[in-house]
Amino acid sequence: MSDTPKLTPFGEISESFGDLIDKGIYYVDKTEFISYLIKQKRNICVFTRPRRFGKTLMLRTLKAFFEYKHDDDGNPVDNRRFFEGLKVMNAGEDVLKHLGQYPVISMSLKDMRNDSFDDMFTKLKAALGKACQPHKYILNSPELSPLEKEQFSRILDRVMTQAECEDALGDVCDWIQRATKRKTVILLDEYDVPLQKAAIHDIHTPGDNLFGDIVSLVGNFISSGFKSNDNLAFGIIAGCMRIAKESVFTGMNNPGVITVMDDIPNEYWGFTEAEVKDMLAYYGIEDKYEMLEQWYDGYMYSGRKVFNPWSLLNAIRELVNGYGDKAIRPYWCLTSGNDIISDMIDNHPEYRSELARMIEGGTKWVPVYHNLSYRDLKTRPDAIWSFLLFTGYLKSIIVRNNADDLLEAEVTIPNREIRSVMKSALREWWEYKEIKEFNTKPLANALVAGDIDTIEREFRFVLKGSMSVFDYNEAFYHGMTVGLLRTVAEVHSNDEYGEGRPDVVTVIGDKGIILELKCVTPKALKDAGVTDNDRTKIKSMMQTKLDEAAKQIQNNKYAEAVLDDEPAARSVLAYAVCFCRKWCAVRQVKTSAQ
Repeated sequence: MSDTPKLTPFGEISESFGDLIDKGIYYVDKTEFISYLIKQKRNICVFTRPRRFGKTLMLRTLKAFFEYKHDDDGNPVDNRRFFEGLKVMNAGEDVLKHLGQYPVISMSLKDMRNDSFDDMFTKLKAALGKACQPHKYILNSPELSPLEKEQFSRILDRVMTQAECEDALGDVCDWIQRATKRKTVILLDEYDVPLQKAAIHDIHTPGDNLFGDIVSLVGNFISSGFKSNDNLAFGIIAGCMRIAKESVFTGMNNPGVITVMDDIPNEYWGFTEAEVKDMLAYYGIEDKYEMLEQWYDGYMYSGRKVFNPWSLLNAIRELVNGYGDKAIRPYWCLTSGNDIISDMIDNHPEYRSELARMIEGGTKWVPVYHNLSYRDLKTRPDAIWSFLLFTGYLKSIIVRNNADDLLEAEVTIPNREIRSVMKSALREWWEYKEIKEFNTKPLANALVAGDIDTIEREFRFVLKGSMSVFDYNEAFYHGMTVGLLRTVAEVHSNDEYGEGRPDVVTVIGDKGIILELKCVTPKALKDAGVTDNDRTKIKSMMQTKLDEAAKQIQNNKYAEAVLDDEPAARSVLAYAVCFCRKWCAVRQVKTSAQ
């Protein structure tokens, strides 16, 4: 570890684990996983954790440990120095005899995010060609036939056929073994990215079967390397989800599977409480522990509290660089899209209120499905809770078998960071889908006609669909009103008219419409000791706000100015509007322009 505090987030670290060590970057020692893998005889292992939870770094660590390679002069490269002082070096000869003994094929499917089969296939060929570049030496081996060398060249040049690609991992392992007399280690990262992308595509594009085509492609590709491959020493697959029903792992030789629901001796990916405290002490920022805990802790794996490593490292890096408390903010949600959450909110209205309740600290008992299919997102609605649990959006509090002996868990949102993701997704749905699709014509007609009852009713209709997690302040109601009226007319928001700035001005037909908005916030109710059930007091507080809005319209001569400044307005109607949570009160205001 370097004497100079220096912390780099995973995304900025070199592709090489060796570079991470050589550059003196703070490293939380997770090398016990190597010992666990070998001692458990997990020659083929699938491990899952949420995205940005250290999976890729673990695969780089495994590559540095297992890899047998030569430098440019043909001398063997000794990777032992990268592991000096780390836990794996105490594991004994049964483990250390594997150090530096195997050629490694290391690749990721993270770029297979396209919306067409051809584009995804092109990305797969690119990933495979890149992964095989370090093994170009086999082209000089007398053990390979000219045809085999031509096949390998086609892989390197990324021009292989689909059949050649699907067989490639097994073929390359065979060629490497014949050229080097050594078995191969295959490290496959983000294997489930193309499956998720294809499933979401098909949900949004009914009639397409991209998912089935991608399952076949990826399944055959993985099987060629991992199924009955006598030339495979170790095969490690990493992803966010265990996908057992997709036929991706069909016939694989009993792979060991480690998910967020499995008990393991230590936490090999996320950070434990002790590891976080050691890191904060190293940087002299122990006083930030409680805030970091609220934002990035909350996961429970194997009975341990676990912090999100990506977010924590980013926050600490910015704390060390002098950003202060601004450093503690969402990071995890910025690393990729949140398609699952967005799809859930769009297509499952029955779950929106459940999410809102959990955002406010509530819990929910849900079934836990281990053998999931991405198809289940469409055919089995309650499978979404297992997806959210396995991908890090939820945490389990209690896991048990129910009366039917089926696995279920009490789940909730783990921390403030994920809560912010959920709130943002709900707000985006409400603002950009619910409001835009709301039929605003009755509201517009009522504003033109001076129909107070209908105006109040229409506002209440749209507020009924809003989430209780929203900040019901004046800015919220202002944005809602502007969004609604923009669907029927041009809207002026906080523009100068008369001696002030009315909240909303629009012209519908030949009627100028002025809306001055006020609200009684939840905080104001709390400060006044008023509960939601005390409607009499709430109405009184709202009437006081309507008085304020009416005086503002009259004193600042908004109506007169609208008549002068808006040529299309032949007459003007002005309204004082007050909101409180999902309630609305409206009053027409008399002006000299009427």
